[in-house]
Order: sequence, then structure tokens, then C-alpha cells
Amino acid sequence: MTAGKKKPEHKEPETPGIERTLRDVAEEQLARSPKRSPGMEGQTPEQLVHELSVHQIELEMQAEALRSAQNALEESREKFLDLYEFAPLGYFTLTDKALIAEVNLTGATLIGVERKKLLVARFRKFVSPGDFEQWDRYLIRLLMQDNNQSCILTLKRGDGSTFPARLEGIRTNGFDGIISVRIAISDITDIWQIEALKVSETRYRRLFETAQDGILILDAGSGQIVEVNPFLIDMLGFSREQFLGKKIWEIGLFKDIVANKENFEELQRQEYIRYEDMPLETAGGQRIAVEFISNVYMVSNKKVIQCNIRDITARKRVEDALALTSKKLNLLSGITRHDINNQLTILLGYLKILENKQSDPTLIEYFLKVSNAAKRISAMIRFTKEYEEIGVHAPTWQDTRTLIATAAKQAPLGQVVVKNDLPAGAEVFADPLMVKVFYNLMDNAARYGGKITTIRFSALDRDGDDHLIVCEDDGEGVPQDEKERIFERGFGKNTGLGLALSREILSITGITIRETGEPGKGARFEMVVPKGMWRNAGEGIENDSGKKEAGT
Repeated sequence: MTAGKKKPEHKEPETPGIERTLRDVAEEQLARSPKRSPGMEGQTPEQLVHELSVHQIELEMQAEALRSAQNALEESREKFLDLYEFAPLGYFTLTDKALIAEVNLTGATLIGVERKKLLVARFRKFVSPGDFEQWDRYLIRLLMQDNNQSCILTLKRGDGSTFPARLEGIRTNGFDGIISVRIAISDITDIWQIEALKVSETRYRRLFETAQDGILILDAGSGQIVEVNPFLIDMLGFSREQFLGKKIWEIGLFKDIVANKENFEELQRQEYIRYEDMPLETAGGQRIAVEFISNVYMVSNKKVIQCNIRDITARKRVEDALALTSKKLNLLSGITRHDINNQLTILLGYLKILENKQSDPTLIEYFLKVSNAAKRISAMIRFTKEYEEIGVHAPTWQDTRTLIATAAKQAPLGQVVVKNDLPAGAEVFADPLMVKVFYNLMDNAARYGGKITTIRFSALDRDGDDHLIVCEDDGEGVPQDEKERIFERGFGKNTGLGLALSREILSITGITIRETGEPGKGARFEMVVPKGMWRNAGEGIENDSGKKEAGT
């Protein structure tokens, strides 16, 4: 009886139809067999029919058992196919030429390509080019060895994206002797991310423990301290237990608790604060000055605050000493300039008296030279005052059109016209003495430009996000061999200090200046303003974090 056919109904041996059938078979068997088989001697046809009926029942029961086993096998096969198709691993069967012969649904999903398009494709096509050599070595190991082989590769999906994968493979030999390779593939992106996080945490912990700044980690909601590094413990003299679980204003670092609470509330709102000079008190009662910087950031979906505390007490002492020294020097130089100017005024007065009283016209030239020398000395003293002020005040954003307009009112231009073509709202980040630069350029052009009629200021973009501020005139220009010397201190027909001073002022914020005009066709001064030192206050201004801010 074959599997799949309808199971015959069971009938008792005494059924007449079956008896006749079995009796006929038995009689026919007895007639054909002159000699009966052992055990059948002396049996009547009825006995033989009965025995055959028993055998028939046994056969039917065996057939039923076979059908049940076949059904169970089919169910097991279907379950296996379901497990195979939807297993968490991608299963690939490759030929000895590394062509894909079979792949489950999970494998096709991992690669992101339809199964029918994967079949007969070369598996190397889905290996990241950087891992070709490693894949080739792995395939050779699989084909040459009988045991399981593992490997980690970067695989490439159909859309070009990549993912790290673990491959577990083994060689198989078919009944026909054909060699194939079966590989189980798992995406280990999450594992790699966890490992990377562990490495990152280890590095952070190492930096935290060895940092040469004090570090506090606070809960952003409550303000309680959850971690403190050894450097801060040594710096302030409080124990670790005195920090942990306390709020920052409960330790005794700050005497003004109300102000400290307000600072914490401000930090919660702004998520960043910085105090360049904050007073703290150590466990021993010593007052120190610190730079205090706090940031809010996320850790495991929870906001925390990191406070970096740097002791600047020694630096403050040095800065205060330098400030005092500078103040004394400025006072000394101011008094000295004042006294020298007084003596020069007296000298010039007496020279004028002597010039008026002398009767020898040949001495007039000498009186004029002495007077000019005295005036040059006076100009040099004024320069020392201006040079002393360079870098004293912090650079600021300054409107270039306003600076040029102010300088044009002060410069001795005579009939020379100043054209201001700089765009409205254009600002440069420079020393407050920037107006002196424009004044010196105008004064220099008016003095030495010859038949000059116009000075023009304009701005140009440059490659690399730099900007140019250009000052050009229609005068005689600068000789080729003097283009760099004009910026040297002392060079020139007057004091020779104007352009040297201008270069120093510009250098405070990295601005450079050079003369590029054509001799005989006018002077041209180009000031290169680096990226970040130029903006248009009328447009969005990019801050340090890359966000747009409104211009001011």
C-alpha cells in the first residue's frame, strides 16, 4: 500500500466476500503446490484463509504506521524549512567556485537583494573591497579543511551600504563527490557598537582619572554630584565621600550659596556656562581662583552636567604682576613722553627766537634742519604712544564703512576724493585701532601719490572664504623695489612709521597687508581678512558651533 492513498476499511475475517476470496486464493495455492510449505501440512483451506487474513491485517497496520511516519516526516520537513527560512542567521550554500547555490530568506534580507537575483551570483560581489584579500584567504581555508571556520568581514548590501558580519562556515561533500560550502552569517553591528562604547568608556574613564583639571559630574535634574576625579580631590582637599550625593553648593566650595544656586539654574537653561575667574575655598580654608566651565550632555538618555575646574591662582598672580609692571611702564613712558614733549616745545621756541634774531641768511637752512629734526622726534614720541595701545584692548567687530568715513574726516586729504564702495553692514574683527590703518593709508596716498585725485576702498571675495579689503588710488604708485620696504619702520620721507604701525595693528587678528599696484598707475593695498574675521551684520552670522545667529 502506498502513502497518500485512501486507507482501506478494516473488515473482520468472517466477512463472506473476503472468505471466498481468500479460500479461492488458498485452494489455487494448494492446487499449484504439490508439496506444501513447512507448517502448512494438514491445513484446510479454511485454516489457510484465516492465517492469510491475519497477515493481511498485520500488513495494513504496518502500512498505517508507515503513513504516520511519512506524515510526521513531512511535518518535520516543513518546520525545518520554516526555521531555515526565518532563522536569525543568513544561510548561504556556495559552490566550490564561490557561486551562491542556495540562500535563505534571512540571508537575502541581510544582503538586501531578492533571492532569485542572488542565485548563481559570486559571493565576493557582496564583500567590501577592503576585505577582498581576507575573504579569499577564508574561502581557501573552508575548501581545504573539514572543520568549522569563522571570520569577521565587512559585507556590502545591494544599496551600497555596509555592515560588519560574522561568518561561520564548513565544507560539505555531496554523494556525487561535488564539494560545496555552507556559511551562516550574522550582522554584528550592535556588538561592534557595544564594543566601541566599551572602548570609549574606558578611554573616557582613563582621561577622567588622569586629567590635570578637576572634574565633577552632576545629575542635571537634582544637581547632586555623581562622580569626582582624583585631581579635584587633591586640589580642594575634600574626600570623595564629601562630594558624592551632595549638591555642589552644599560642600563648602562657594561661600555665596544663593549665587551658586542661581548659576546652576542658569546652566540648566543655557546648558553651558563659563566663568574665567571664580573664587573657591578649599577644605583647609584657602581661597583660590579657578576657571569654571560646565556643559550639559546626554548619557544613556539621561542629562548630566560635567564641570571642569582649573586652578588659575598662579596664573592670576603672574597676570596681576604683569599688569602692575605694564601699568608702571605705561606711567613711566607717559611721564617721559610728557617731559620730552615739554622740552621739545621749549627747544622749538628758542629756535624760533634765534631764527628771528639772527641776521645771517646762510644760517636759515640750519635752523630749518634743526626744527625738522625736532618735529620728527615729536612724531616718533606720538608713535610710541599709539604703538603702546596696540593689543591693549580686545578686538571687536567694527563696521568698515564707518571706519573709513571717520578716517576720511581726520586725514589731511586736501582735494583728494575718497570713494567708499564697501558693502553696507560689512564688519571686520580687528583691534580697536583699525581706524588708524585706514587713516594711514589715506595720509600716505595724499602725501606721496603725486597727481592723485581719488582713493577708493572696496571688498572682494577670495577662494578659501578669505576676504580682501582693497585701497587703491590713481597716483604715481610705489616703485617695484620699495613694495615691501614701505612697511619697514623708519623707511620713508616722513617719520616712516605709519605703514609699519598699520601692519602691526592688522596682525592682531591675522589680517595681512601688501602693496600690489603697478608703478606709474597708482598704489593698491590689499588687506587679506581670514575666514571668521569678516561678516555681514545684515545677514545670518555663523557662530563657533556652526549655527546661524542674527547680525547685530
